[in-house]
Amino acid sequence: MESPPSLQICGVCGETADAVHFGAHSCRACAAFFRRKVAAGKPIQVSRCAGNCRLENQLLRRLCASCRYDKCIKIGMKTSAVLSRIIVKSEPSSSEFSPWMGENLLDQMKVAYERLENARSEVFNLETRVPKTANYKELNEMCNIDISLIKQHYSLFFQSITPTDDDQRGFLGNHFIVPYALLDGAFRSQDGDLDFFLMPNGDYVDIRNLDNFYQNPEEKDGSIAESVTVLMKPYWMLNQRVLRKNVKEVKLDLSEYLFVSALIFWDFGIPNQSDECIKVCKTMRSRIFEELTDYEKSIIKTDDHSLRVGEIVIVLQAVQKALGIMHECNDISMVYNLYGRECPLFKSTELNEFK
Repeated sequence: MESPPSLQICGVCGETADAVHFGAHSCRACAAFFRRKVAAGKPIQVSRCAGNCRLENQLLRRLCASCRYDKCIKIGMKTSAVLSRIIVKSEPSSSEFSPWMGENLLDQMKVAYERLENARSEVFNLETRVPKTANYKELNEMCNIDISLIKQHYSLFFQSITPTDDDQRGFLGNHFIVPYALLDGAFRSQDGDLDFFLMPNGDYVDIRNLDNFYQNPEEKDGSIAESVTVLMKPYWMLNQRVLRKNVKEVKLDLSEYLFVSALIFWDFGIPNQSDECIKVCKTMRSRIFEELTDYEKSIIKTDDHSLRVGEIVIVLQAVQKALGIMHECNDISMVYNLYGRECPLFKSTELNEFK
């Protein structure tokens, strides 16, 4: 079980450590990196490395997997702690991930999320990729790929454990993608500067320089990018205040983040949702709140755990507001014909009326 959040420093990269992971104080990113490397069971390839690479921030720690792994071991992370928590499963099926089985949902969500992160690491070459600022074309390309990965490795997991008909499961899966992507982006960026939006492929958007972000490399005229920035920057800033700042202040840990994602999936009151599906979603949400409450009780020994649960519910509300901002942004894109500079998530917003 992870220790309560603290003000300790990650022994690997120097960022804030949110807990003791696998035997040592570390940030969530370095803990996830160590877990992936141990779970993969493959040797790390070393290329042009003298064994003393710098790791002291979010960008440098990605440059050398070998030094990063060695530092994890040096500060006391134990491979045995990872191996003892790995749940060996085959591909998900409705019987294998039945919510009515004894295993708690959090453990199942961690397995599914681990699959998503491993897929992202492989597809985006995270072990060797050097992070850089992205433009809108690169963000769009990345989003298209990541949406497919989310559907395959995470949304499909939730669908497989939802006891309703195939049409309603698919309906919930489509409804899930955009709000989850918004939550995921905020969660991924919560440990860094609000002016930088971190992408699943390791690159980032510098919100202070949206002119460069919206510039088409094939266009010599920069006036189009400037015009798009004037229209779109208010929405970037609004999303920053409404969702990303909220998530940064609440500082979700991995388990809390997964609980919120489950509440997003099992939404109810959606147009065209069947009565049976609504009943199932309410039941699953009740179970999630029970597990969330038990989880907070286990890590908050002295303070009122209900206050923490309330903070997490507020994050859910912030996702709802951020989705509304995205709808408005989509409308602006359509009215002003932004020369293909729309985010591919816009293509999915018509499927979502997140409540």
